[in-house]
Amino acid sequence: MYSVELDNIVKRFGNVAAVDNVSLKIRENEFFSLLGPSGCGKTTTLRIIAGLEEPDSGVVRLHGQDVTDVPTHKRNIGMVFQHLALFPHMNVFENVAFGLKMRKVPKNEIKDRVKAILEVVDLSGMEARRINQLSGGQQQRVALARALVTEPSVLLLDEPLGALDLKIRQHMMVELKNIQRRVGTTFIYVTHDQTEAMTMSDRIAIMKDGRLQQVGTPTEVYFKPMSAFVASFIGEAINLIRGRIQDGILTTQDLGQPILVNHGENSSEAYLAVRPEIISIDNELEGLDNILDGIVRDVIFKGSYIEYRVEVGPRVFVVHQHSRALMQRNFTVGERVKIGWRRNEGAIIPSSGV
Repeated sequence: MYSVELDNIVKRFGNVAAVDNVSLKIRENEFFSLLGPSGCGKTTTLRIIAGLEEPDSGVVRLHGQDVTDVPTHKRNIGMVFQHLALFPHMNVFENVAFGLKMRKVPKNEIKDRVKAILEVVDLSGMEARRINQLSGGQQQRVALARALVTEPSVLLLDEPLGALDLKIRQHMMVELKNIQRRVGTTFIYVTHDQTEAMTMSDRIAIMKDGRLQQVGTPTEVYFKPMSAFVASFIGEAINLIRGRIQDGILTTQDLGQPILVNHGENSSEAYLAVRPEIISIDNELEGLDNILDGIVRDVIFKGSYIEYRVEVGPRVFVVHQHSRALMQRNFTVGERVKIGWRRNEGAIIPSSGV
């Protein structure tokens, strides 16, 4: 059973296709993220699910029912946005209870339901607090409680952590996922921040120019990108080696030596995507399928790891060495080194994904 299904959704603004033939199936009780750069169509997609935008073509289904022409207030969804729109003249209880009062729920039931949801979001005992007496993270939880107390079948969240400080945002990522598990509601989360998406999501849909690029688990989109865009967008850095594949060998003019790969059909053109953290670096390397000679051009300390930029012929590889290895050996600018990886540690992006 799917909570949300989008079939061939198209939405144009003038000559621009903000959402271009998007089809998605989002499972019951799933934390699902729409991820991509600004202007990729993720917020428009969310607004179409909410009923705030009408698609030019395509079908929207909620729990198997066609709701394409159903108004927002009849879709049984909740919404949380970056600008929380909390009522400053109301206390926490009144803010959370607002939706229930609009639905004319009996007072005793309102009290019980507000109390229960405040326990879920860890705000018990703060019912009488004014909004301006709360921290940013507490205000965020009030907005969540207000959306969840009406027991929506789907909760839509449009960059709700964007206005928070880094530490609070990191804490709220974990809290959001825990809350989602406790309430058992489908969360659809829009963000341009890959860390948020990777931390919280069961699955992620990556968008570019109104189109879906890939849908998968955080592990799948990170280690098995289906396009050069996804490989470059996900993760802090990526090494993309372009060439031709024949019988498990990638030939590229950049490196002057063949690169062994684990899989991939013979291709006239393809990329090999190699993550910086899987590349080994040392003065001597053995037991790896691909070993390249290079010169360290940059050394950047980043706390838990150090980033090396190693020049190999006309190109530069990004290599991450974590702090445990750092304590034993580090390298300096201008030093000659070897870098390497096993043939099964890279991801092949075929010519159709280039």
